[in-house]
Amino acid sequence: MTRIPALAAALLLAACSAPQPPIDDCEPRGDIRPVCDMLTPEDIAALPDGRHLLLAHFGGMGKSTGSISLFDTVGETLRPLYPLPAGSEDNGHGGDWGDADCREPPGDSIGPHGTHLHRLEDGRWRYLVVNHGAREAVELFELLPAGADTQLVWRGCVHAYEDTVMNDVVGLDNGDLVYSRMFRASDSLGMAKSVLGITTGELWHWNRASGLTALPATRAAQPNGLEIDAANEYVYANMYMEGQVWQVRLADGEVSARYDIANADNSAWGSDGRLWVATHTMSKRQILTCAKTPRRACPGAFEIIALDTASGATQSVFRHEGPPMGAATVAVPQGGRVYMGSFLGDRLISVPDFGRGAD
Repeated sequence: MTRIPALAAALLLAACSAPQPPIDDCEPRGDIRPVCDMLTPEDIAALPDGRHLLLAHFGGMGKSTGSISLFDTVGETLRPLYPLPAGSEDNGHGGDWGDADCREPPGDSIGPHGTHLHRLEDGRWRYLVVNHGAREAVELFELLPAGADTQLVWRGCVHAYEDTVMNDVVGLDNGDLVYSRMFRASDSLGMAKSVLGITTGELWHWNRASGLTALPATRAAQPNGLEIDAANEYVYANMYMEGQVWQVRLADGEVSARYDIANADNSAWGSDGRLWVATHTMSKRQILTCAKTPRRACPGAFEIIALDTASGATQSVFRHEGPPMGAATVAVPQGGRVYMGSFLGDRLISVPDFGRGAD
C-alpha cells in the first residue's frame, strides 16, 4: 500500500504552520536548564560513575568534523577527550579491536554521530562512535574511567560497507557490533526517498572473524538510532520514516516485534528500566527553518516516549517546544537529572529525572 498520498497531505498541513525562530539566549525555563557554548551533542552516553557523560559533538553530515568530550554534571564543565589539543599525548594505541586494515586513528578528521558505551566480556569498557569524517567507519575506543581524569584510547575501526551513510551503532559483549545504514552515499535522493517511505537502508552485523553481514529483514526507510538489551538478545531499531521502532532478534536477524512510535531518533535505557525514545513532533517546515542556522538552537517540538519492551506499552514522559532548546535527539539519565542533546545548535539541556518514581 502506497504511503505517498498520506505523506503529501501531511507535508501540506505542516507547511501551513509558521515556524519559530532559532533560540539565541541561554536562560533556563522552569526546571529546564541549558548548558551552552558547545558544538551540539547529538548523542550522549552515561559513565558508570553516576556523574559524568560522554558527549559526541556532531559537526553535520558529510565530511564534517566534530569531537568527543567529558561532561561533569556537577560542575557543568567540559573537557576534551578526542581529539586531544595540539601538543597533548596521543590517545591512539593501535588498531587491534577492529578491521585488520584499520591501523591509524582518525585524529582531527573525526566526525561523530551515533555512539554506544558498553562493557566487554573481559570487563573493559568500549565506546563506539559512528564517524562521517575522512572515512565512513565505526571508531572503537577503550574508555578508561577515572572520574574527571577519564580517558579514551583508540583501539581500531570497522569500515562501513561500501556506499554507506551510517547513523548509529551498538556493541555486543563479545566484541561484535551492529550499525544502521541510513542510505547509500551515492544516492543523492536518499533522504527524499525515505520521506516518501521508500526503503533506503538496513542494519549490518560485524564480527571480527567473519566481517560484515547485512540483515535483510531490517530493510526500511531511513534506519536511525539503535539500542540493545542487557542480554544481547535484541536490538531496538528506530525506523524514523516507517513511524516504528523494530525489535530485531540477533540470533537470526529477524524482526520479532514492531512498536508504533513516529519520528524516533535515538534511544537510551531510562532510570525506570524502560527504553526512552526521543521523537520529533515538529513540522517539516520547522526542521527546514532550523537547518538554515545549524549553530543556533532549534525550538522544534519533541517528545520522549518510554517503551516497555516486555509489554509493548508506550507512555509520553516528557515533551517540550521552544526555549531553551528543542529538537532533542536523545535523553539520558545521570545523577538525578535527564540530559538531552540535539542535532542542531550550541547546547544541551537537563531536567529533573522523570523516570524516578514511575510506575
